[in-house]
Amino acid sequence: MRHAQLITYGLDDAAAERLQALMRSRGIGLRSTRNAAACLNLMRQGAVGVLLLRIGRNLEAEFTLLAQVAQQFPRIAPVVWGGADHPRLAGLAWDLGARAVLLAPQDHEHLDDVILRLLPN
Repeated sequence: MRHAQLITYGLDDAAAERLQALMRSRGIGLRSTRNAAACLNLMRQGAVGVLLLRIGRNLEAEFTLLAQVAQQFPRIAPVVWGGADHPRLAGLAWDLGARAVLLAPQDHEHLDDVILRLLPN
């Protein structure tokens, strides 16, 4: 059985380091990527857990990755995280298979809780 892990895509170094500390304290692995192909390769290795997908730099590539993950990797719970409240982007993220969408600034306070809730026990 594979251990649960958090895979991130598109996070800046500060956010990745903060999440690394949280995951380490819970005994959960974290793998950071900034390349869609590398991200998909991690999942092909049998990953189980959560994909934290930071959106806002290249929406077409980010939403393509979301759709691929939701369709091909049912053991991964995609979480979409963005910097601005945008209802249409949130709706698209839900339609493409996100398990959680955090776009409004106040939603960011709940990021850790959402990730921990979605990780398998």
